[in-house]
Amino acid sequence: MNDRYNPDSRSRRTQPARRRSAPRGGAAALTQVPMLVMVLLFGLVFFFFLAMKGCASSGSEDSRARTETTAPVVSTEAPIVTTVQTEPPVTDSRAPVISTEPVTTEPVTTEPVTTEPVTTVPPSTEAPAGPTMTTVDDSYFDDALFLGDSRTDGLFLYSTPGNCKHYPFPATSMTIFKIMDSADEEQRYGYASTRALLQGEKFGKIYLMFGINEVGYDTGRFAEEYRKVVEEIRGYQPDALIYIQSICYVTQSHEAKYPVFATAGIKEKNEAIKALANDVDIFYLEVNDCLNDGTDHLPEDYSGDGAHLKASKYQLWHDYLLQHAVVDEKHPWQPQPETSEGN
Repeated sequence: MNDRYNPDSRSRRTQPARRRSAPRGGAAALTQVPMLVMVLLFGLVFFFFLAMKGCASSGSEDSRARTETTAPVVSTEAPIVTTVQTEPPVTDSRAPVISTEPVTTEPVTTEPVTTEPVTTVPPSTEAPAGPTMTTVDDSYFDDALFLGDSRTDGLFLYSTPGNCKHYPFPATSMTIFKIMDSADEEQRYGYASTRALLQGEKFGKIYLMFGINEVGYDTGRFAEEYRKVVEEIRGYQPDALIYIQSICYVTQSHEAKYPVFATAGIKEKNEAIKALANDVDIFYLEVNDCLNDGTDHLPEDYSGDGAHLKASKYQLWHDYLLQHAVVDEKHPWQPQPETSEGN
């Protein structure tokens, strides 16, 4: 307790306070120094700012001057672009050269005119493709064989072409599918079948007439079987002329009654077998040319049943064959000598 009132202790406590409070006059002086420094610094900054502003303004003026000086450069570049655009007139000047090319090709278009005679050559070369047809007499059929259906039977019965052979007889309902194995029941020629006859005899001409009994068959199947028969005959008779006769039409009334005999179907099959001819040693004969009413039908007065010829009309078919014969070195023919009435 006494220490609290001890003067020494009081002096000790107050002495530090005096020491701390003593430097107050010097501190005020020191505080004035920073202020001056700050003023100087502010002045320097302000001066620097003015200097920089002046530089910036001078720099912008320089940049303006530069852009103004470069503007003519840009404007000078524009003519360069326009000079590039002057190139189309060069192409325009070349256009007449291109347009003159068709003029030079016009003489080329005249070449087809020179080739037109070439197009006329095929018709002229068709005749040399095979012997031409000529007119003969009945002696032409002396070495001929006729194979066919009941229509061929009628030709053989009522207007026999010369001294030809006809096999088999009768041939009612005969088809291209049965002809090679067909038997001759009467043994007229001494052979058991058509195939045997072809193997045993030599013929100069062979006439075929099939199709009226096959009108209900598929055309492709019919034509294929026809081809096989022709090839087999060729194998047995290598030197014979083969005549493929067209399927004859029926009358309009018969077609109306039996649509299976329609002209359209007959024509289709005729075109198929016509393709088998090569105009060298196999020929196609369009017999309908002499048995046609003008509408691709058999004339009504030519037939009694609408499908077969009347006896008197077979001569038309016979005459057609006489007018469509092939004569060549392998198959020579001489007309029969005319005999005087007194002999």
